[in-house]
Amino acid sequence: MVVQLKTRDELKNFVKKHDVVIVKFKAEWCGPCKRISPQVSELMNHYKKIAYVEVDVDEGSNIASYLKIRSIPTMVSYIDGDIHDILSSSSAEDISKFFEKTNSYVKK
Repeated sequence: MVVQLKTRDELKNFVKKHDVVIVKFKAEWCGPCKRISPQVSELMNHYKKIAYVEVDVDEGSNIASYLKIRSIPTMVSYIDGDIHDILSSSSAEDISKFFEKTNSYVKK
């Protein structure tokens, strides 16, 4: 299940409650965001122990500006509440590697 967040406080509370989180920044008008959506959904189903959050940059501008998101799609991984990695890419290979790397931090 993907959680939609709009405020910094919502994000802070979410990452505190989960060991491993991926936040995907997107927008309705973003073509590359729409193009990668099926792949991201597939990876989310494969890596079930990662908590997922989506932030629409128009609705969640508070979060996007706080994290200085400059382009979309961008994904940010959190490990134990801290930012671990950032990916600004719509490359299928980059996205797969990002999920795989993030999953390596999931406690078995």
